[in-house]
Amino acid sequence: MSAVDRDSLVPVEPFVIPLSGEWRFAIDPDGGGEAEGWAESGFDDSSWSVVEIPHTWGVMEEHSRYDGLAWYRRTFQLSGEAAEAHLQLRFEAVFYLARVWLNGEYLGEHEGGYTPFEFDVSGIAMPGEENAIAVQVDNERSPDRIPAVLSPEWSFDWWNYGGIVRDVALQVSSRAYIADQRIVARPNIVAWDEADTAQVSITVVVENAAPSPLQGTLSGEILEDATGLPVPDVSVISPLSVAPGESVELELRAEIERPNLWHFDHPHLYRWSATLRDTDGQLLHVDETTFGIRSVELREAELYLNGEPVRLVGLTRHADSPEHGLAETVTVMAADYDDMKRLNMVFSRPVHYPQSEFILDYCDRNGILLIPEVPSWQLNDRQLADADMRGLARQQLIEMIAADYNHPSVWAWSVGNEFDSRSPAGHDYVQDLVSLAHELDPTRPVGFASNRLDSRPSIEASSLADFILMNQYFGTWVGPKGGLGDALDEIHATWPEKVVIISEFGFEPHWNRRWGPPTSQLDPSQYYYIAEDAAPDSDEADEQRRQVIVEQMEVFRSKPFIAGAIFWTYQDYRTPSDFVMGVVDPERNRRGSWELLREEYSPVVVDGVSFLPAAEGASVSLHARGPVEQELPAYTLREYTLAWSVLSVDGEEVFSQGEILLPTLAPGQAWSGDLEWPAPPADYVLRLTVIRPTGFSVIERIYNPWSANPE
Repeated sequence: MSAVDRDSLVPVEPFVIPLSGEWRFAIDPDGGGEAEGWAESGFDDSSWSVVEIPHTWGVMEEHSRYDGLAWYRRTFQLSGEAAEAHLQLRFEAVFYLARVWLNGEYLGEHEGGYTPFEFDVSGIAMPGEENAIAVQVDNERSPDRIPAVLSPEWSFDWWNYGGIVRDVALQVSSRAYIADQRIVARPNIVAWDEADTAQVSITVVVENAAPSPLQGTLSGEILEDATGLPVPDVSVISPLSVAPGESVELELRAEIERPNLWHFDHPHLYRWSATLRDTDGQLLHVDETTFGIRSVELREAELYLNGEPVRLVGLTRHADSPEHGLAETVTVMAADYDDMKRLNMVFSRPVHYPQSEFILDYCDRNGILLIPEVPSWQLNDRQLADADMRGLARQQLIEMIAADYNHPSVWAWSVGNEFDSRSPAGHDYVQDLVSLAHELDPTRPVGFASNRLDSRPSIEASSLADFILMNQYFGTWVGPKGGLGDALDEIHATWPEKVVIISEFGFEPHWNRRWGPPTSQLDPSQYYYIAEDAAPDSDEADEQRRQVIVEQMEVFRSKPFIAGAIFWTYQDYRTPSDFVMGVVDPERNRRGSWELLREEYSPVVVDGVSFLPAAEGASVSLHARGPVEQELPAYTLREYTLAWSVLSVDGEEVFSQGEILLPTLAPGQAWSGDLEWPAPPADYVLRLTVIRPTGFSVIERIYNPWSANPE
């Protein structure tokens, strides 16, 4: 490496070197790779497989069931200007345990498969030369890892996809740089979905990795994210002084007049742009992050978004597809989430582990409220009490909150799923992690998903959470369907002030093969099931799934304290148990339950269509689901559109079309109106589509003027 004056602080324009793409890969079943020099910069890896990062060996036919050690290697060039820069090697996620080398020098390790981590490689990466990265990945299942092996016969019930499963990059900046920014925006709500002002507090951490002190300024402004135009009168500036090798934390404040609030139907985003300069005005670093302004409150067993009581719905989804496994592409994630938006999803506990940055950003921009969760899945009392396991859970919670803090789509946190929350260790675990989450983020409520609320909820650790997340499978694993209503009422009687969210409900066709009585003993009036010889992906199975959706949504609607319902799950995913629970199959082919769930989740109900004489128009009536105390979902509809098309019976020809901007409809409020068109030259059908302000359709109907019912 060439000699550089590292006693000076030289401005370096920040940039990022993407390091995803082509890498070399090999498994290491005997664990001899490190001794054989696989981490060394000069190692010859030309015989290894060529793979594309993000990558998991779980989708490679020859390694699909391999648990153990594997290695990834690649080289990259670094320009000479980086000699005076601060360099961070960042991994968005590696499942499960990663040990990393650069140019043969060991950087360290990271445990946990779903959160980002990074290493300072300043002085290790070599400008003007070829650099070699080596990563050893270990996905061995174990009782002392999270997610964990639970018994010799049972582990976490999603696939153990080992690999560098999300992107890798080298971040280049000046040696004085903005290391972190945390934004809290508090609107002053004056009416439903309206605020007169918003107070914005930005906590900025500036680090000085140079051996000389930094004297300078930190300034910031708020921009409209869509246009890049600055919000008037909100720029701020602060002097700062940072000693060599130290960091400082500054808090900047701004006020926005008449802010546009973030809402799942109006996901308005702002952008905070911070600039670090030295005393001579030289630019050292610029860092930007998007944020939204919104209010979420839990009070008197109701969920309020921007001052409005709402009841919301959504689905879960595992990060899994047949071709990519956990190492999903942007194309796969976007297609799935677009489809879930068409299912009227505005709310989710997405699944049992932190999501990729792309999904968080998607939900910010397209309107989905999220409850991210750490993968403390079904841990037993011994695991919950173990100090090392508790430390690992705390680490993953800290990393998740740090990564997701500024996303307006994140409204709450979950500290785990279906663990032994009735044991003393379970109570201690919840107390510890809820307190830690509040310390890290005082602005969001904290809960956990429990499957132990079907009876005697008072002895369960949900008392220590800010709200109730209930996984319920009445009619299958939990017991007779008739017990659901009574169980919900007992929960509400135990904690009458707490919001209750159904964090899972759904149907697994052969549920009783693992935990349940023989099919011959099941009463069809009290249990959902299929014949022993029926296929789990058959229409017979999906008919039962549809019955679950209809019957249990009816129960949820009748309980006003149920603020949300989340269906398990969007797609079939790869599991050791071979459970089949999706409204689409692994290839995303829709089942009948997809259409039904879309109907049940629609915030709009079309009441009727009557055709006018001479086939030149129709009268349409519809209403927003509500009132809130009686319906789910229920929320005010603002700027929704009714689009219509007059089509030939085969749908090939469009005779006429148009759209109407619907008035604002509060929950339960109705609208009716007339559509007019020229007389079509042939037989026709009328297609009606209600569309959200975000562009996603809510519901679609096709009417034949000679038939009383929609097709």
